[in-house]
Amino acid sequence: MHRRLAIAFVMVLGLAVAPEASATIEGPCEATIAGQDVVARDTFARSDAISVPKSGAVPVTMTADRPIERLKLEIEFAGIRYAVREQPTTVNSSTGVVPVDEYSTYGIGLYKIVGTSTGQGFSCEAAALVDVQGNPLETAGGAIGIAMVIVGGLGVLSFALRGGRPGLASLLAMLLGVVLAIGTGLLLQQYGLFYPTRIAAILVLAGGAVLGFLAGIVGSRGYTSG
Repeated sequence: MHRRLAIAFVMVLGLAVAPEASATIEGPCEATIAGQDVVARDTFARSDAISVPKSGAVPVTMTADRPIERLKLEIEFAGIRYAVREQPTTVNSSTGVVPVDEYSTYGIGLYKIVGTSTGQGFSCEAAALVDVQGNPLETAGGAIGIAMVIVGGLGVLSFALRGGRPGLASLLAMLLGVVLAIGTGLLLQQYGLFYPTRIAAILVLAGGAVLGFLAGIVGSRGYTSG
């Protein structure tokens, strides 16, 4: 049973770090993000993310063969999108700006920028990963990631070495394993090494829970009540 869980944990981590498409475009449009052609970029290389400075803004330009009536810009993280700009337009080529400097204080690293343009009889969506440059240790995201790694890591290690009441120990260790996984994933994202898509985020959380469960099982073997 425990061996199967360990194998499942390894598989979870392998899936979580598997390459994801980094740049796409759908619909009868062309698009650039930070001056880089979305279509021309390697869609399977995380290293191909567009580097942008933490101070300033990222221009997103979408072009169609018909007038664009509305341009919407969003930031996506772990499958969750947050709209940063939406503007009406009447031209074939429209540019909007993602104000990176307004968000870089909270976190840097890898994010997905999504531009959506709509017009009479068409809709286009362009997306690409951007790597916001800077020092993660100077951001709220970096500080939170470090704190979660320390708390989760020490907690899981403590349960593995000292154990506790069977059942309860496994449950608490699983929670601490999830904390450790979130912190680790956040730090990797801040350093531009890992972009958490929705599937990857779920797999990382599951991997942390499995790790904590195994630590609780190992530690509870030596538990003696009273």
